[in-house]
Amino acid sequence: MQFQFNCSKVFIAAALFLGSATFAFCETAVDDAVQMETLEHDFKVTSVTKNKTHPQYGNGDDVGFAVNGVQGGSLVLVRGKTYTFEVDTGVMHDFYLATKLKGWGTGTLTKGVKGNFTYKGVVTFTPTADTPDTIYYACRNHKFMGGDIHIVNVGEEKKFEAVKSNLAR
Repeated sequence: MQFQFNCSKVFIAAALFLGSATFAFCETAVDDAVQMETLEHDFKVTSVTKNKTHPQYGNGDDVGFAVNGVQGGSLVLVRGKTYTFEVDTGVMHDFYLATKLKGWGTGTLTKGVKGNFTYKGVVTFTPTADTPDTIYYACRNHKFMGGDIHIVNVGEEKKFEAVKSNLAR
Protein backbone atom coordinates (compact mmCIF):
# COMPACT_ATOMS: atom_id res chain seq x y z
CA MET A 1 0.00 0.00 0.00
CA GLN A 2 2.82 2.37 0.85
CA PHE A 3 4.45 1.65 -2.53
CA GLN A 4 1.23 2.49 -4.45
CA PHE A 5 0.83 5.75 -2.52
CA ASN A 6 4.40 6.85 -3.40
CA CYS A 7 3.85 5.92 -7.06
CA SER A 8 0.74 8.10 -7.06
CA LYS A 9 2.77 11.04 -5.74
CA VAL A 10 5.39 10.51 -8.43
CA PHE A 11 2.71 10.22 -11.12
CA ILE A 12 0.96 13.41 -9.94
CA ALA A 13 4.27 15.29 -9.73
CA ALA A 14 5.21 14.16 -13.26
CA ALA A 15 1.79 15.16 -14.60
CA LEU A 16 2.07 18.59 -12.99
CA PHE A 17 5.58 19.06 -14.36
CA LEU A 18 4.59 18.01 -17.89
CA GLY A 19 1.47 20.16 -17.74
CA SER A 20 3.43 23.26 -16.75
CA ALA A 21 6.08 22.54 -19.38
CA THR A 22 3.38 22.21 -22.04
CA PHE A 23 1.78 25.47 -20.85
CA ALA A 24 5.16 27.23 -21.01
CA PHE A 25 5.74 25.85 -24.52
CA CYS A 26 2.31 27.00 -25.69
CA GLU A 27 2.82 30.43 -24.14
CA THR A 28 6.16 30.75 -25.97
CA ALA A 29 4.55 29.62 -29.23
CA VAL A 30 1.81 32.25 -28.84
CA ASP A 31 4.40 34.95 -28.07
CA ASP A 32 6.39 33.91 -31.16
CA ALA A 33 3.24 34.03 -33.32
CA VAL A 34 2.41 37.53 -32.06
CA GLN A 35 5.99 38.64 -32.72
CA MET A 36 5.86 37.18 -36.25
CA GLU A 37 2.62 39.09 -36.90
CA THR A 38 4.30 42.30 -35.77
CA LEU A 39 7.48 41.67 -37.77
CA GLU A 40 5.38 41.20 -40.90
CA HIS A 41 4.53 44.91 -40.74
CA ASP A 42 7.89 46.35 -39.80
CA PHE A 43 9.39 49.28 -41.62
CA LYS A 44 13.02 50.40 -41.44
CA VAL A 45 13.32 54.20 -41.61
CA THR A 46 16.64 55.89 -42.39
CA SER A 47 17.71 59.33 -43.59
CA VAL A 48 19.48 59.72 -46.92
CA THR A 49 20.46 62.48 -49.33
CA LYS A 50 17.41 62.90 -51.57
CA ASN A 51 17.63 61.92 -55.20
CA LYS A 52 15.08 62.39 -57.97
CA THR A 53 13.10 59.34 -56.83
CA HIS A 54 12.08 61.09 -53.60
CA PRO A 55 8.61 62.65 -54.08
CA GLN A 56 9.82 65.85 -52.35
CA TYR A 57 13.09 66.15 -54.27
CA GLY A 58 13.88 69.87 -54.59
CA ASN A 59 11.53 70.82 -51.73
CA GLY A 60 12.65 71.50 -48.18
CA ASP A 61 15.76 69.80 -46.84
CA ASP A 62 18.29 67.98 -49.07
CA VAL A 63 17.94 64.99 -46.76
CA GLY A 64 14.87 62.76 -46.85
CA PHE A 65 13.55 59.62 -45.23
CA ALA A 66 13.81 56.24 -46.90
CA VAL A 67 11.47 53.44 -45.83
CA ASN A 68 12.83 49.95 -46.45
CA GLY A 69 15.33 51.61 -48.79
CA VAL A 70 12.73 53.49 -50.88
CA GLN A 71 13.10 57.27 -50.74
CA GLY A 72 9.86 58.90 -49.57
CA GLY A 73 8.07 55.62 -50.21
CA SER A 74 4.28 55.56 -49.87
CA LEU A 75 2.87 53.13 -47.34
CA VAL A 76 -0.46 51.36 -47.12
CA LEU A 77 -1.62 50.48 -43.60
CA VAL A 78 -4.77 48.71 -42.47
CA ARG A 79 -6.94 50.05 -39.68
CA GLY A 80 -6.72 47.95 -36.54
CA LYS A 81 -3.30 46.39 -37.29
CA THR A 82 -0.24 47.46 -35.34
CA TYR A 83 2.82 48.53 -37.30
CA THR A 84 6.35 49.16 -36.12
CA PHE A 85 8.82 51.62 -37.56
CA GLU A 86 12.44 50.92 -36.69
CA VAL A 87 13.91 54.41 -36.86
CA ASP A 88 17.59 55.27 -37.29
CA THR A 89 17.59 58.71 -38.90
CA GLY A 90 20.29 60.66 -37.07
CA VAL A 91 19.99 63.05 -34.17
CA MET A 92 18.75 65.97 -36.31
CA HIS A 93 15.88 64.07 -37.95
CA ASP A 94 13.16 63.17 -35.44
CA PHE A 95 10.63 60.90 -37.18
CA TYR A 96 6.94 61.39 -36.44
CA LEU A 97 3.50 60.72 -37.91
CA ALA A 98 1.52 63.76 -39.04
CA THR A 99 -1.63 65.01 -40.70
CA LYS A 100 0.41 67.44 -42.81
CA LEU A 101 3.02 66.61 -45.44
CA LYS A 102 5.18 69.61 -44.58
CA GLY A 103 6.67 68.13 -41.41
CA TRP A 104 8.58 70.58 -39.23
CA GLY A 105 6.55 69.46 -36.20
CA THR A 106 3.17 70.46 -37.67
CA GLY A 107 0.00 68.36 -37.49
CA THR A 108 1.29 65.73 -35.07
CA LEU A 109 -0.84 62.58 -35.11
CA THR A 110 -1.15 61.21 -31.58
CA LYS A 111 -4.04 58.75 -31.49
CA GLY A 112 -2.72 55.20 -31.85
CA VAL A 113 0.92 56.36 -31.97
CA LYS A 114 3.67 55.57 -29.47
CA GLY A 115 7.17 57.00 -29.82
CA ASN A 116 6.69 60.03 -32.07
CA PHE A 117 9.74 62.31 -32.42
CA THR A 118 12.25 59.48 -32.40
CA TYR A 119 15.56 59.55 -34.25
CA LYS A 120 16.76 56.15 -32.98
CA GLY A 121 14.28 53.62 -31.68
CA VAL A 122 10.85 52.22 -32.42
CA VAL A 123 7.60 53.99 -33.23
CA THR A 124 4.42 51.91 -33.14
CA PHE A 125 1.19 52.84 -34.81
CA THR A 126 -2.27 51.30 -34.86
CA PRO A 127 -4.59 53.17 -37.25
CA THR A 128 -8.08 53.59 -35.80
CA ALA A 129 -11.48 54.27 -37.36
CA ASP A 130 -10.78 57.97 -36.71
CA THR A 131 -7.42 58.02 -38.52
CA PRO A 132 -7.63 60.09 -41.72
CA ASP A 133 -7.37 58.17 -45.02
CA THR A 134 -4.05 59.89 -45.78
CA ILE A 135 -1.43 60.80 -43.22
CA TYR A 136 2.31 61.39 -43.48
CA TYR A 137 5.62 60.48 -41.93
CA ALA A 138 7.83 63.50 -41.45
CA CYS A 139 10.76 65.14 -39.67
CA ARG A 140 10.16 67.44 -36.72
CA ASN A 141 13.15 69.64 -37.55
CA HIS A 142 13.03 69.93 -41.35
CA LYS A 143 10.44 70.37 -44.10
CA PHE A 144 9.39 67.81 -46.73
CA MET A 145 11.58 64.87 -45.71
CA GLY A 146 8.89 62.21 -45.61
CA GLY A 147 6.12 60.63 -47.59
CA ASP A 148 2.49 59.64 -47.50
CA ILE A 149 0.68 56.84 -45.72
CA HIS A 150 -2.65 55.57 -47.04
CA ILE A 151 -4.94 54.16 -44.36
CA VAL A 152 -7.44 51.56 -45.56
CA ASN A 153 -10.01 49.24 -44.06
CA VAL A 154 -9.46 45.48 -44.01
CA GLY A 155 -9.87 44.10 -47.53
CA GLU A 156 -9.06 47.39 -49.30
CA GLU A 157 -5.30 46.82 -49.47
CA LYS A 158 -5.44 45.83 -53.15
CA LYS A 159 -6.29 49.40 -54.10
CA PHE A 160 -2.63 50.19 -53.53
CA GLU A 161 -0.82 47.04 -54.78
CA ALA A 162 1.69 49.07 -56.85
CA VAL A 163 2.67 51.04 -53.75
CA LYS A 164 3.21 47.88 -51.73
CA SER A 165 5.31 46.21 -54.44
CA ASN A 166 7.65 49.24 -54.57
CA LEU A 167 8.44 48.84 -50.87
CA ALA A 168 8.97 45.08 -51.11
CA ARG A 169 12.13 45.49 -53.24
